[in-house]
Amino acid sequence: MFNIGNCTDCTTCGSCQQTPNVDTPTLFCMNCQPSEAPCIKVCENDAFTVLGGAITLDYSKCNRCLDCIDVCPIGIIKIQ
Repeated sequence: MFNIGNCTDCTTCGSCQQTPNVDTPTLFCMNCQPSEAPCIKVCENDAFTVLGGAITLDYSKCNRCLDCIDVCPIGIIKIQ
């Protein structure tokens, strides 16, 4: 079971993954079931999509409202 208190952003546990990139970090999260994911439900711009069971974020669609950060149960979403 994933515990956010133990998260060091190492990207090796397989529960979620935050991969830094110089210009646009990508999100590849498998913590929530896509049908129940709060980030998908709260996003008014449809910036989140499901790719092979993982939730991904298209930063080009993101308006930086930060609502998804507020509802993420594991705090993995980072928007610059």
